[in-house]
Amino acid sequence: MRFGLTARLLVIGASALLAVWITVIASFYWTNDLPRIATRPPPEQLKAIVDLVSSIAPAERQRAVQALQSSILEVRLVSNAGVPTKRDDLTESPEFAIYHQFLGDKLLHIWVRAGENDVRVPQHWVGTARPLDFWLALDNGGVLVAEARTPFIVTLFGLPAGMGAGLLGTLFACIAFYMLHREIKPLTKLATAVDRIDPSGEPVSLPWIRATTPEIAALVRAFHRMQTRLYAMTRSRMALIGGIQHDVRSFATRLRLRLEQLPDHEERERATADIADMIDLLDNALLTSRAGVGALNEELLDIAELLCAEITDFRSSGLPVVLETDIVQSEVWVIGDRLALRRIIGNIVDNAVKYGRWAHVALVVEGNTASILVEDEGPGFAREETELLLEPFVRAEPSRARRTGGAGLGLAVARALVEAHGGTISLANGRWGGSVSVALPLYISD
Repeated sequence: MRFGLTARLLVIGASALLAVWITVIASFYWTNDLPRIATRPPPEQLKAIVDLVSSIAPAERQRAVQALQSSILEVRLVSNAGVPTKRDDLTESPEFAIYHQFLGDKLLHIWVRAGENDVRVPQHWVGTARPLDFWLALDNGGVLVAEARTPFIVTLFGLPAGMGAGLLGTLFACIAFYMLHREIKPLTKLATAVDRIDPSGEPVSLPWIRATTPEIAALVRAFHRMQTRLYAMTRSRMALIGGIQHDVRSFATRLRLRLEQLPDHEERERATADIADMIDLLDNALLTSRAGVGALNEELLDIAELLCAEITDFRSSGLPVVLETDIVQSEVWVIGDRLALRRIIGNIVDNAVKYGRWAHVALVVEGNTASILVEDEGPGFAREETELLLEPFVRAEPSRARRTGGAGLGLAVARALVEAHGGTISLANGRWGGSVSVALPLYISD
């Protein structure tokens, strides 16, 4: 039978409480020396009792004895002839020497009181909480017996009743804590393995757990199934988007060839632009999907060289783009995907030209960060829109007309790609208009 995790935790908690309880009781019991105190009345008290009873007439002594009775001390009178013959007399024991000092010859015997049916207790048990009988001689004849009783129930070994159960509970608590350690250790291994799961990489080997609770075994199996489904879904998604992109590019190429047959030049230009936008949208979707699953390439790139090449291409295409800093001789190394970084620069510069007429580009290196700043000459950004414009399908120009802008994916795609490189993107207002800043971590060689 296999107990669930909840049942085991309850057992562990109960055992722990029992262990604490018995530890406190045992500590109080032994540090206060209760076995000896409870069964050994002070010798001064016994001497005072003997003197008091001896000073009373024999006929009145019984009333005095009744007055001396208590729950922890029993006093009774016996005749000289009623003193029994017993072994194991403790009178001469060194630990009872103080009673001789106070009582002298009046101390006749010190015996461990016999149990039921006159069963005698061995002398070596005298250090426990067994009741002791002090036999004391009275003046003018007679013997007084004072029995000190323990105020709590004890076992034959002088331990309080329940002490054995407590000790057993302590043992169970130790076993329970060991079981808890066994249950937690697989969870720690599982957590470490789950942290290594990468949907874009190979499946991670999860720890094999033997003889543990059904819940934890089921959890491991569930993580294994989830990892397998994520891996298959990611590969299927990438294959689907890649296949669509390839087919659409083939269709677009054929459409371009057919568009050359259109007699109207303006219609031909608009159709060609629409096809280019469609291809651009597919490229953005593919790159974003790759970034989302960590499938971007990683290579050492000179971002300064890449930025110069991109701006040269923009100016060759007739776009109003200005490089504000001289970075031709600079080397600024980063780790990234070349195609993704080109897409980031292209999207931001394209937005600046569309909505702000000009794009002023600068590269700034501070500490361990390289920042690409793109500023336009437009109206700038409203403060409440700086975060909203980074979301998909959100445009600063509210209409959906194609002639006034794109689909609202440029900044959203740039944000996804920048964050996949461990960087940040932010919008603000600069000297001329709106400003977009892309910060990327520099490559630091060991």
